[in-house]
Amino acid sequence: MGKRISYVVAVLLLFLWGSCRDPFEPEVTNADIALLVVEGYIETNGEESTIYLSRTNPIRSDSAALPVIDASVFLISSTGEEWSFSETDSGRYSYTGFFERENTYQLGINLPNGEQYRSDPMKPIVTPEINELNFLRDEAGVEIFISTKGTDEAQYFLWDYEEHWIFRPGVISFLKFENGSVSKRGPDERIDLCWNSNIFPKIILQNSARFADNTIIQRELVRIPNKSEKLTQRYSIKVRQRAIDQATYDFWEILRKNSDDIGGIFSPLPSLIGGNIKAISPGTDNAIGYVSMGQSASQRIYINYADVAPWKVFIPEYEFCFVFGDTIPPNEASTAFNNIDRVPARELVSPEGVFLGYLGSTKKCTDCTLRGINITPDFWED
Repeated sequence: MGKRISYVVAVLLLFLWGSCRDPFEPEVTNADIALLVVEGYIETNGEESTIYLSRTNPIRSDSAALPVIDASVFLISSTGEEWSFSETDSGRYSYTGFFERENTYQLGINLPNGEQYRSDPMKPIVTPEINELNFLRDEAGVEIFISTKGTDEAQYFLWDYEEHWIFRPGVISFLKFENGSVSKRGPDERIDLCWNSNIFPKIILQNSARFADNTIIQRELVRIPNKSEKLTQRYSIKVRQRAIDQATYDFWEILRKNSDDIGGIFSPLPSLIGGNIKAISPGTDNAIGYVSMGQSASQRIYINYADVAPWKVFIPEYEFCFVFGDTIPPNEASTAFNNIDRVPARELVSPEGVFLGYLGSTKKCTDCTLRGINITPDFWED
């Protein structure tokens, strides 16, 4: 689930401040309310559990949510056992271990400033396996869908996903200018093939009780429109499925409406976002956010260009990219390419095999690392 709650809270505050139909300058305080925002999921089956802590910003602030560091985050069971989370990054607290599904649990948070919080009691829910994760090519693009079957104990579902894909720059170059000369790039220096990603996806929910036999069939998760760069060569999506209780479902539904449906005159009014994290120290406001617990299910699929061909790609950043027509003789390369923008793109050889020089292009058109990474993700399969 990442840090979606912090993002939606920021959008909601901006909407409340500037959503009047007529021009109006409300008296909005610049006071830093700095409410605690908590988000996370606790896995029961030995996978990593992660809790994110951050603070809201003043309404007029353009800054990202501030991570809360040096907090004490722990889990307490109904039998009295306690587990401590470690801060693995600023505002990110993790624990890897197993928890008995028959018990109930509370998350505890103690901040360096003395504020203390506890979650409502949580009962773990085991998530059913994903029946199918697949895609369908149609006239509008590619639809990625999921099918699953709920149970009496697991009727409400929340999905999140991570997308990764290969893309290429507007001009392919295997050359580099370095130390006053042009040379070929090594395998680890390639800038013609990169990976991009989307790890802050939209909120996707479904109540399986609405369907016969609690079976959810081909629920759309992602729509990849025609010409998207995501299917330039190879695309991957990992989907995580979580069964949640009704209170958790209601919270995420409010968050979804506040993030997805605000904007039109017939859109719902912003709803107050609460959560299941309560302050126990005097004079402290309750936190915003929700933490739930259980065993999730996940699955990954890959889609190749050949699976959806023909697939035309349009990348706006590369729309006006081309190779310059003027030839750069070898003895002028140090002058032509000795700047931060113009780079060597091609070696020019005559029909007789005589090396004539180089053709150039711009860095933004040849270097895919300006928009992604050229390191293969650990999970990637070719």
